[in-house]
Amino acid sequence: MQKAFHRRFLIVILLLLATASCFAALPRPVGYVNDFANVIGRDHRQQMEDVATSLKEEHGVELAVVTIRTAAPLTPKDYATQLFNEWGIGGPEDSGLLILLSVDDREIQVEVGYGLEGVLPDGKVGAILDQAVVPHLAKGEYGQGLLAGAKVFKGELAGEHYELGRREDDWLVAFIIFILIAVIVTYLYRRQEPKGPGGTVHRPRPVRVPRFPHGGGGGFGGFGGGRSGGGGAGRKF
Repeated sequence: MQKAFHRRFLIVILLLLATASCFAALPRPVGYVNDFANVIGRDHRQQMEDVATSLKEEHGVELAVVTIRTAAPLTPKDYATQLFNEWGIGGPEDSGLLILLSVDDREIQVEVGYGLEGVLPDGKVGAILDQAVVPHLAKGEYGQGLLAGAKVFKGELAGEHYELGRREDDWLVAFIIFILIAVIVTYLYRRQEPKGPGGTVHRPRPVRVPRFPHGGGGGFGGFGGGRSGGGGAGRKF
């Protein structure tokens, strides 16, 4: 009985130490830009510091850019969430933004504070990563990619909406869907047209087929409901 108790006690201690080691492994911030993986050049680092300082002074938003070699034993997403909360990025207004690059995991994660989720919904964050950041990261241009992301996010927070591009095949798919909807609606409308004596068709007011929105669209605040603590997006590269 005593040996079993000692064995269980030892297991509990080991689990507690393992859990504590995960939290203890989190580094302390050294500034807005924290290049722990040493992959950002001096010029790109200074430009990101300038972007972060401007965001703080002009908009009250705290931006942290962090590079690490690996998030192990955590996933990059869990690492970003823990780091965000541990550092308290954004202050009491929750107006914080974390860009985490895990080099060996080949993954980038963006964590958005509660107060910014309406301006930076998950879909927009993912699209910005896809179009402005990941192409640079895939070529090993880490500093350039992180700087591009920081600038775009700053523009969004300042009210300068990023023009989200579309691939040619996306436009083709949207056009085909539009044509199919138009044909189906027209067909159903004609089948249901009421006919009077002698087969005369009494046409009501014409039906308008709704158009697909052009560009990124989106309306601010529509995606910001609930403080889930998981706002943002991540991408492999």
